[in-house]
Amino acid sequence: MHAILLNTHNLLRWVVLALGVLALLKAYQGISGDRPYADARRTGLFFTAALHTQLLLGLVLFVTSPFIKTAMSDMKATMGDAATRVFVAEHPTVMVIAVVLMTIGGIVAKNAANDAARHRKALVFIAITMVMILWGIPWQRPLFPGMG
Repeated sequence: MHAILLNTHNLLRWVVLALGVLALLKAYQGISGDRPYADARRTGLFFTAALHTQLLLGLVLFVTSPFIKTAMSDMKATMGDAATRVFVAEHPTVMVIAVVLMTIGGIVAKNAANDAARHRKALVFIAITMVMILWGIPWQRPLFPGMG
């Protein structure tokens, strides 16, 4: 079961990244103000939903992972080992912050005064979220499950 969850979490990262890029493009295209916000908002909602799904999978993995359980039994050693610390502290922390930021960003953008401002605010929040996600992904894991 753990392997299925891990592979699903690993594959879903690509869905999240693709939706993030698409949401970023939609927000950028609307900055001029000549495009309604509805289409960009829908894409942003799909991105946010994928982020929330990924977060839930990640949290289930965190509490069920034998690797995490072992690492948590000796936190001094875990925090001293950069490779282990990534999975126990850094990755989960950065990703939770990214999901919260994107959720807040969606609300802030939706409540902006006009479509141009909505697009602009969405662009800023999506860009920051994407940077955090790209930084927080443990790239040392196989790019695709079962391939390395």
